[in-house]
Amino acid sequence: MKTLMDYITEAQSQIKQVSVDDAKSLVDSGVRILDVREPGEYLSGTITGAINVPRGTLEPAADLEYAGANPDLRDHRNDQWLIVCRSGGRAALATKILSEMGFTDVFNMIGGMIEWESKNFPTCIPSSDGMAVMLKEPCLV
Repeated sequence: MKTLMDYITEAQSQIKQVSVDDAKSLVDSGVRILDVREPGEYLSGTITGAINVPRGTLEPAADLEYAGANPDLRDHRNDQWLIVCRSGGRAALATKILSEMGFTDVFNMIGGMIEWESKNFPTCIPSSDGMAVMLKEPCLV
């Protein structure tokens, strides 16, 4: 029987990962950023320019054949992507899935937003306009 950590460890062994310092360089160079946290987490602060697709809806959002896919993600398979979450676990799983779905240049940010914020790297509070999921209360983990 596998645990969540088994899945995360397996994913981490199969994907490209970058330190937060290297992630900052990627952000400064214009990499696309995908925040896979829940909407309430995302709305509490993210990396400027990040789009939000929660980990639980990633496959349909990225699928080429699904009519409800998110074009901001689906149509940019050959772009460079930095995948972020709170601590790096969900992002590792998401990075593996995106690679399997044909995304060619995806990186998991080791340590996630916890590490990013500990370095005092810039964040922003995104607008909730146009979000697919709206919450009355933030989901903070």
